[in-house]
Amino acid sequence: MKSILIPVMLIAILAVTATVAEAQWVVTFQDRTKQDLNGVYFIDQRFGWIIGNGGIVHVTLDGGREWLPQDARLKTNMKDVFFRNREEGWIVASGGHVLRTDDGGDNWVLSFKLEVPPSQGKQGFNSITFPSKKKGWVVGTGGRIMHTEDGGKSWRQQESGTKEELVHVRFTNDNRGWVVGGKGTILFTDDGGRTWESQISGFNGYLYHLEIRGKNNAWIVGDNGTVLRTTNTGSSWERVAIDTRKTLTNIAFSNNQDGWIVGWNGIILRSSDGGKSWIEQESGTRVNLYGIAVIKNEAWATGEAGLVLKYTGK
Repeated sequence: MKSILIPVMLIAILAVTATVAEAQWVVTFQDRTKQDLNGVYFIDQRFGWIIGNGGIVHVTLDGGREWLPQDARLKTNMKDVFFRNREEGWIVASGGHVLRTDDGGDNWVLSFKLEVPPSQGKQGFNSITFPSKKKGWVVGTGGRIMHTEDGGKSWRQQESGTKEELVHVRFTNDNRGWVVGGKGTILFTDDGGRTWESQISGFNGYLYHLEIRGKNNAWIVGDNGTVLRTTNTGSSWERVAIDTRKTLTNIAFSNNQDGWIVGWNGIILRSSDGGKSWIEQESGTRVNLYGIAVIKNEAWATGEAGLVLKYTGK
C-alpha cells in the first residue's frame, strides 16, 4: 500500500509544482531604449499595443511573443492608449496631443492639439476613452475634460467643477462614466458629461486608475496602497484593506471575480473574489509598473526600463 501511496503523492506534488511554475510573471520583452512603458491595451489574446516615453508605440499580433514598432510621428511621452477594435485606436501624449488610427496603428494621425496661453504653464492630457465610434472623452491637467461627438473631428470642453489634475477616465456607455485624479477627486456623470457630480472618496492623495464592472460596481487605485470600491454607482466608496502602502497605478479585471493591480516597486496584487480581498504575487522585478491588461487567464504588465511582463495561469 505504501509503495502505491508514495508515487501517487509524488505525482500530486509535481502537479502542484508545475501549476505554480506555470502561473508566474515573466519578462517577455524589453524595449531597447529602456524608456518607461506607460500603458498596455489588448483587444483579444492576440492583438495588443504598448506605449511609452519618447514616442514608443509597439503592436503585437501574436499575444506578445513579438512586439513590432509603430511610428506615431511624435517623439513625446505617450500617456494612455485605447482601442475600440483591431483597427480604431487612440493615444494621448504629453503636450496635449491626441492621436488616432483607423488601421491598427500602421498610420497614426494628429486628431487634436491643445493650445493654451504660456501663462497657464504646462497643460496636457492623461487619459482617453471612446465608449462608441463617435463619442469620446479626454482628461488632463487643470481639471480639463474634453468631449467629441464626431469621432474626434472636433473637441469641446466640458465643465468639470474642479481644477485638480484628472488622471483617468472610463465610460460604460455614451452617458455613464467616471473620472479620477488628484486630491482624491472622483467625478461621475450619467448624462454624457453635461453635468459632472463630485463623489466623496475619503482620500486626499492621487487616484490613478479606475475599473468599471457592470452597472454599479467600480474600483479605483491610488497613492499609499489605496484601493476604493463601490457597489452603488459611487453613492459611497469603501476602502479595501490590503497589506501594502506602495503607490498603486493600475487595475484590471478579466471577469467579475478575477482582477489584478500593479504599482511601484514591482508590486502586483491579485483578487479572485471580485475585489473584496487582494493577495500579493511575486512579479520578479522591483521596477515601477504602470500598465496592466487582462484577457481571460492571461495578463500583461508594463513599466520602467521598457519592461513587459506576462502572466499565464489559473
